[in-house]
Amino acid sequence: MRRLTVRNRPVSYESNSHAGPDKTRPEIAAAEESSFRDARRSQTSFTAPLGRRVLLRLAVVAACAFLALEVYLWGAAIRPRYRIVDAQTEPGSTPSEWVLAREGSHAEHWTARDTDGDGTWDEFDTPQGPFARPTSSSPRRWLVVCLDGVPITATQSLWDAGHFREFFRPTATVSTLPSDSEMALTAALHAAPVPGYEHRYFDRAKNTMRGGAWVTLSGYGIPYIRKLDYDPPGWSKAAPYVMLRKTYDADLGRFRAAFLRSHEPVFLAHITASDAFLHVRTAQQARPLLLEFDDVLRELYLDARGDLGIIVFSDHGNTQVPNRAVPLETFLTGHGWRVSDSLHAPRDVAIPPYGLVGFAAIYCQPESVEQLAEELRGIEGADVIMSRDPKGQMATIRAAGSNAIAELDWSADGQRYRYSARGGDPLELTDLFGRLRASGKLDGKGFASDADLFAATWWALYPDAAGRIRAWATGGVRNPSDIMVSFRPGYFYGKGSFNYLVTLAGTHGGLERSATLGFAMATFPLPVATRVRDVIPARLLDAASARQRPNRSASPQAVAALSSNP
Repeated sequence: MRRLTVRNRPVSYESNSHAGPDKTRPEIAAAEESSFRDARRSQTSFTAPLGRRVLLRLAVVAACAFLALEVYLWGAAIRPRYRIVDAQTEPGSTPSEWVLAREGSHAEHWTARDTDGDGTWDEFDTPQGPFARPTSSSPRRWLVVCLDGVPITATQSLWDAGHFREFFRPTATVSTLPSDSEMALTAALHAAPVPGYEHRYFDRAKNTMRGGAWVTLSGYGIPYIRKLDYDPPGWSKAAPYVMLRKTYDADLGRFRAAFLRSHEPVFLAHITASDAFLHVRTAQQARPLLLEFDDVLRELYLDARGDLGIIVFSDHGNTQVPNRAVPLETFLTGHGWRVSDSLHAPRDVAIPPYGLVGFAAIYCQPESVEQLAEELRGIEGADVIMSRDPKGQMATIRAAGSNAIAELDWSADGQRYRYSARGGDPLELTDLFGRLRASGKLDGKGFASDADLFAATWWALYPDAAGRIRAWATGGVRNPSDIMVSFRPGYFYGKGSFNYLVTLAGTHGGLERSATLGFAMATFPLPVATRVRDVIPARLLDAASARQRPNRSASPQAVAALSSNP
């Protein structure tokens, strides 16, 4: 019951907040109308926010559930279609016959046989009939895969344990200087130069730092990416540091699906998650991932029944030792240099920081190069400091922590080198040049051939040092540095924020052997060591370049290139 006062006398009536005002009682119509509006407003003001809050919470729950499901399903491991179930060994020999179980709707057993004792599968018996391993010129289709950042020791140990027997035993791939993907893949694919050694770089023409994460995400301005049939999306190149295994499995899955969709006679692929994994885990911890890669390659290879040739390589190695940051900026500032994003004064220095790598590319004024290079001998973690002649005719090499200095110069065609050192031997080449002189392999001016130097130094402490330093000093990127500092294993330089995100188990980029040597293996024999720029046969690169990439259809030129002699 409500009580109202109308004209100074109380009136009682039954209240119904959901009913309209009583039009038959004019004396209380205005008061009833006001009461009705207040009740409706109160009800609406309560129920509307409640409904919105419920809907918002339901939407958040649904979004979280969807995201969790996507994360759970994303990056699922690929089940192997061919499993090795038995390996038969004859006395005094390696296994000469393997029994493979082919999974699927109709389970089968295949036999792979090594007929010549080299450990590689040569012949296959299957319920559908036999086939043989393709030669270097017989396949109708080729798959070329760069498995980023895997050192040669990792794949050789797996092959020796009986894995990857679709291929001949892995051999060495000698990377570039610096030993990183930008330089190495540009060389391997014979692509136009990249802007800098990493995605963050110093632009000489504009005298400023450019690039960064957006280049990684978009691939903008990176010519070698345009030559690839498969390269992971930019966003996924950061994900391995958060979800290591899932990102790797997703990378493998995308690669496999892209190859199966394609009909290109030469398919070029780049798998990046392996490099990230080996930055934060050991090679031993990476074994399951490499074996999963073997499972995928085995499926593609055996399903082709002798019509697919495969080349697999890595673009560089990995030091596989715990790392700590080099205090480069602190050192330079303490010695009177100004680290900046642009160069104006004689003591200005620009150093693009990005990934956590074993080198530093340093830019400065021309008149300051040699003084700065000399002072960098004292930086903690430095190994070799290289400065280049602006004309691209020679380089000066200094050993950190000593007075050793050397000059390396070369012929105009890059086929002959001369090396002279004093106060020590920064590249450990003095004895080699002495042996070459004694055997009559130096010319009258003291130059050694590129072939002799490569053969003698590909496994040295600084593999192929002469060839790699010349390639750095004569360009390689659109904005070459004045000085290149190679750090010892156990040290890195890079963007400080990345250092807080990960703990490095290894890195690459330097001149030293463990950072430099990747691997190469194929369905045909390879040389004991190959420069990364020579690992893909020229005819396959020609075939890949000849096709029409916008519509991904094989051109007549591509088919003709493949059918030519190797």
